[in-house]
Amino acid sequence: MTRAHIYLVRHGETTLNAGGRCQGQTDSDFTALGLHQIDELAASLAHIDFDAAYTSPLARATRTAERVLRSRGLRAATVRELTELSYGSLQGSRFDDWPDDLRSAWRDDPCSVTFPDGESLAVLHARVIPVFHAIASAHAGETVLVSAHGHVNRIILLDALERPLTDFWTIEQHNGSFAMIDVRAGAVA
Repeated sequence: MTRAHIYLVRHGETTLNAGGRCQGQTDSDFTALGLHQIDELAASLAHIDFDAAYTSPLARATRTAERVLRSRGLRAATVRELTELSYGSLQGSRFDDWPDDLRSAWRDDPCSVTFPDGESLAVLHARVIPVFHAIASAHAGETVLVSAHGHVNRIILLDALERPLTDFWTIEQHNGSFAMIDVRAGAVA
């Protein structure tokens, strides 16, 4: 069965990223480096003929998708489920300012953490993976851009690699990066 080839991209660096703050569902402007990252990302994907595109509704993801798709005549559909993990009442805070026990748990056992007034990785997984599979199923044999966020992309990549959520921190998702997923084979290139 032919499946979709998905280019999973992460937005460029923002001021909150650069400041060591947990951004979550809060938006902030791109830094100069972030703008450079998405220009480089767009250039590296310029040769790809996308059949469809999807984005998180957060501005940093939509602006990244717009840069990648510029002059292609294709607009990304907004998908609410691709929104980044909610840190709840901790959104915008510095990781270094978190209580020691929460910071240690997030680093060492992220699956054990549910953020105050926010989400857990299990909730994020339950929200993201069904819509990701629906996108892939709707575009069998096609090439698709998905513009999202670090934690969302980690969840998708773990699913594609058939690895458990406990491997969360083993997946790198740098700002302005992409991974190509062959959904049929579950292989990441």
